[in-house]
Amino acid sequence: MTTLKHRWAAALAAGAIAVTGAGASVTLAPAPAYAQQTANPTGITNESGNLHIHKFANNQGVAQGDGSKIDDTGNLGEPLPGAVFKVTKVDGVDLKTNDGWEKAARIQRGEEDANLTQPGVTKTTNSSGVADFDGLSIGLYKVEETSAPSGYESAADANAFYVTLPITDPKAKNAWLYDVHVYPKNKKQENVISKTVNDNDATTNGSKIQYTVDGKLPSATELEKVELTDLYPSDRLSDPRATRVTIGDDIEVVDGVDYNLNIETPGQAKVVFTPQGLAKLDKLSGEARKVQAQFEFTVADPDSQTELGPIKNRAMINAKGKDSEAPDPDPEDPTDPNVTPDEESPETYYGNVEVTKVGDDEAKLSGVKFDLYRCDDKDSLVGEPVKRDITTGGEGKVTIKSLHVNDWVNGEKNPTNPSGYCLVETQAAEGYALLAEPYYFEVLRDSADNVALTSKTVKNVKNNGGFQLPLTGGTGVTMLLIIGGLIMAGGALYMVRNNRRENKA
Repeated sequence: MTTLKHRWAAALAAGAIAVTGAGASVTLAPAPAYAQQTANPTGITNESGNLHIHKFANNQGVAQGDGSKIDDTGNLGEPLPGAVFKVTKVDGVDLKTNDGWEKAARIQRGEEDANLTQPGVTKTTNSSGVADFDGLSIGLYKVEETSAPSGYESAADANAFYVTLPITDPKAKNAWLYDVHVYPKNKKQENVISKTVNDNDATTNGSKIQYTVDGKLPSATELEKVELTDLYPSDRLSDPRATRVTIGDDIEVVDGVDYNLNIETPGQAKVVFTPQGLAKLDKLSGEARKVQAQFEFTVADPDSQTELGPIKNRAMINAKGKDSEAPDPDPEDPTDPNVTPDEESPETYYGNVEVTKVGDDEAKLSGVKFDLYRCDDKDSLVGEPVKRDITTGGEGKVTIKSLHVNDWVNGEKNPTNPSGYCLVETQAAEGYALLAEPYYFEVLRDSADNVALTSKTVKNVKNNGGFQLPLTGGTGVTMLLIIGGLIMAGGALYMVRNNRRENKA
């Protein structure tokens, strides 16, 4: 009777062995209750088995697996390459005995510690999302996902689970299954990479514009590579700099020690973490497993004299665990979760402004000079001039390049602060009066994809309202001079004649 009870206890213990947590969709079937009966006809006869780990994009919340291979994986999504798994055999668990199955059950329930002295075997899921561990000796194994695929993280309670080789065949129920298939679940990271812009003060070419890039790190016990890249248009932005880099909850790291800035590739400003920086990242967990970099650029002088397209800026993160064979992210792949989607990339809009200076007589006035200010109106100039000595050329024209639009700021449709621009005339054309007050205008995007050339005509009146002053060569002065000359000539003639009369007398 005692022996029978022992067999049933072993069977129940075997039935309790399962992949722990939500990390894998497989429950191991119990060994047959008669596994140790006469001559052990259904006992474990093989000396080894194979463990196949499958990783899929949508493998969340699917029905529990039973250790057999799932033929129809259509509802599991795309296979995920690049997941790294470590499989370690637990010492002292002999699955050819009922005592071994009872011990395995206690370890699975957390009632007994697993004795792990043997080195584990590490494999990475291939392009089909599969990691094959072939030729494993019979026993209980601990499976750990040491690095999740790029853009994914392991479920919080499922980084490790236990599996036996073999398991009871779930279909035949009277034999052993030596090829075991498990389907660990995963958690897709949301907003793996994101980016914001601060361009309110990036008024024109030569101004500084700032971007902030946030990236989430994949689950990995040991990170081998972390690169945070600003993908910028090199024809519109120049002089890239990383002004501040932080990890976790705003922990600032040091340039040249924890990371280096690589700007060798045009259009890419890349923060590359050093081994010392990676060691700091390895210590982060949960929501704090993230990096942030603040980049600064100089707005370049555009080639176009007419319409200007937006400055569109994207970002990319390349983070991998040790032994990961996942491919590098592709900045041209719109579905790559490690690259900011085109529609989520912040945009900054600039427009060119053509100013034409004319007189009230419609004459084209060259040589007129202006200073340009930001302002809310003509009576509210803000700060120092944005540009100085803007000078009209032939035909009285001058083009002011790259003025930030006033109806789109920091990546959103909002008014800038200040709300517009003011031209202050500092030198008038010959014969014309200076403008008595600033000339206010705005540059607007108006929801267009490209900002068209803005044209402004500024008029001057002639000096003194067109009236000529005395002693400056006017008509009245000329007449006075003529009359004065005649009077003087007449006086001189009178004196000559008077002298002749006196001499005769």
